[in-house]
Amino acid sequence: MSQLAMNAIGDDLEAAAEFCRAEGIGIEVTAFAFPAVLDGDIGPEIDRHLRAVAGITPLISHGPFYDLVVTSPDPAIIDVARRRHEAALDASHEIGATFYIAHTNFTPIIRNPAYRDNWAGRMLKFWLPLADRAGRQGITICLENLWEPGPDIQANLIAKGGHPHLRATFDNGHLLVFTDYSARNWIETLGGDIAHCHVHDNNGELDEHLPVGEGKENWPDLLDALRRHAPDAPIVAETDRFDRNRVSIERLKELL
Repeated sequence: MSQLAMNAIGDDLEAAAEFCRAEGIGIEVTAFAFPAVLDGDIGPEIDRHLRAVAGITPLISHGPFYDLVVTSPDPAIIDVARRRHEAALDASHEIGATFYIAHTNFTPIIRNPAYRDNWAGRMLKFWLPLADRAGRQGITICLENLWEPGPDIQANLIAKGGHPHLRATFDNGHLLVFTDYSARNWIETLGGDIAHCHVHDNNGELDEHLPVGEGKENWPDLLDALRRHAPDAPIVAETDRFDRNRVSIERLKELL
């Protein structure tokens, strides 16, 4: 079954890393997702992470996501997005990460029939060269479902890409808020394309990032589907605080 991990945000890095090392679980770092880090002297942040996460596997890095529309028809916007992701990807390589997480940002409120096909083509035009770069660095880029109304959009994108270093992240909390699909249905559709998972809970209205068991998710069903269809994908407890992630890890261990 998949290895457990937890995400670490901001000042929680050292405490989370110490816990992950002691528990023998992985860690997902988020520092290189933020403009303030990418715009500053990134060297000290890389050094901090090298000290904190030494020996922890799997090591996962979440890429930037603020306003980065990688499917924009405006080449200036694409240039900004590319520079952000290249910087974050290189930093992730420096600290030894093997997974790099990025949002899909499919926008379902755009009802133009051509949008979906154009979106997929522009996504692959942007991400396939970065997947080549990531492959040379020993990293797999995982594209995370966000607002998609169904799993076929994400599944078809990964299939069309056909790249060993461009795969899928499954985020259950986004399903609970933005779709009518169960986690089992989504996981069955993506199957082995899932290389990484974010798990958290909510009550179906807001993306609250609650600990496992504190919302409406059917956890036994979700974990059984992962066991059957994506048994090698790390399962990352993704709340916004270390203490909440500890609760999620404890509950996940009881369920697995």
